[in-house]
Amino acid sequence: MWVNRKGRLSAALRCLLFVGVAVCLLGVPSPSQASTDDVEALIRKADDSFNKNEFPIAEKLYTRALELDPDNPRVMHSLAQVKTHFKKYDEALKLVNDVLAMPVAGGRNVIVFRKGSSEGEKAELVDEIVLPPQRTNSNMRNYVDIEGNEPIPHYRLYFKEKDRMELVPQSVVKLKYDGVLRAEYHEVEQLKAKVQKAMIAQQGVSGNEEMVAIQGGCFQMGSEQGTPAEQPVHEVCVDSFKMDTHEVTQARFQAVMESNPSAYNGPELPVDSVTWNEASQYCQKVGKRLPTEAEWEYAARGGTKSHFYWGNTVKGNEANFCDQACQLNIRVVSIDDGFSTTSPVGKFKPNPYGLHDMAGNVAEWVADWMDENYYRLSPKDNPQGPSPQDNKGVRGGAWNTTAGFLRSSNRAGFLPDFRNPGVGFRCVASSK
Repeated sequence: MWVNRKGRLSAALRCLLFVGVAVCLLGVPSPSQASTDDVEALIRKADDSFNKNEFPIAEKLYTRALELDPDNPRVMHSLAQVKTHFKKYDEALKLVNDVLAMPVAGGRNVIVFRKGSSEGEKAELVDEIVLPPQRTNSNMRNYVDIEGNEPIPHYRLYFKEKDRMELVPQSVVKLKYDGVLRAEYHEVEQLKAKVQKAMIAQQGVSGNEEMVAIQGGCFQMGSEQGTPAEQPVHEVCVDSFKMDTHEVTQARFQAVMESNPSAYNGPELPVDSVTWNEASQYCQKVGKRLPTEAEWEYAARGGTKSHFYWGNTVKGNEANFCDQACQLNIRVVSIDDGFSTTSPVGKFKPNPYGLHDMAGNVAEWVADWMDENYYRLSPKDNPQGPSPQDNKGVRGGAWNTTAGFLRSSNRAGFLPDFRNPGVGFRCVASSK
């Protein structure tokens, strides 16, 4: 009966109205009644629905499990996967961020729940063992009441409040780790990247990338104070061209290439970890090309002759490099540029030509092959780089380099299929 004799809604009908058919039929307990066993039983049912692609049921079951155990990273992770399936990306992102805000468990500090109890005891997991009861002389034997000769799986636990060690059959307790196990933490990081990239694709991008028209001319390329690869300083002349105002963002790259290799995700962050081949393909698809090394340095200098296009010293507010927030051991602890990894494009002042991030954020692929001796025989007019070598050129320094790499003349090279979280690109187009 849905209505009792007094005209009140029955418990079954209230459940159907406010919780859902699947959860009611499975008889999920209320939070006050819930124990660790109840939650685990609910998770098993949710997992079974998930594996059968019964996602609406799985979503309700995981949601209910999270209500009963709000800090369970395993449930958050699974529910985020279901939300991702339904393209509820904002909800999925909140769940994975909640998990990633938790400490990473070393696998030793646990909360022990006795069977049928919702009260946990803090303990340290000393060992997971199988104890053959007939063949032990351990003084832990008095904690175990065993009949028969079958080996029984046990946990060796140090209970912190009791200040004592106990050997406890695994069948009578459940362990909850104090934090997120490292393997699951990494899986959640991967799910977060997937969600963020899906959100970037969903957002899309409108309009074309702004470009700066750069009048051709001659300049002194290289530096006598730099590395041998930057010498000798020599005169180079380039024709007029147009260059992207900003490094190619992930939103634009993903819209054109339908992929996103970036390690640090965000629509307005520069695409990173991109290979030379991918960068070149992108530029071709949008009717542009990668700049030559000469074009890149001419544009980066913006008519200046100093080490950096803002002067000869770095104060920290000019570009994004490995500062005090950077987690690498090359960081400059005395400077804070505001970002620990990549920054959204255009966050720093442009150079004299109106180009942003020509120093720092991500280093940028150029069209040329990299030859450290090329400057000794480079032609004066529109040099196109040497014959094929092992590496393609990279210019501009990055969030994961020191300030010295931000110099306009600095040169580096990587294999064309190399991926580095500090390497991106921008495109140019000829003015003709």
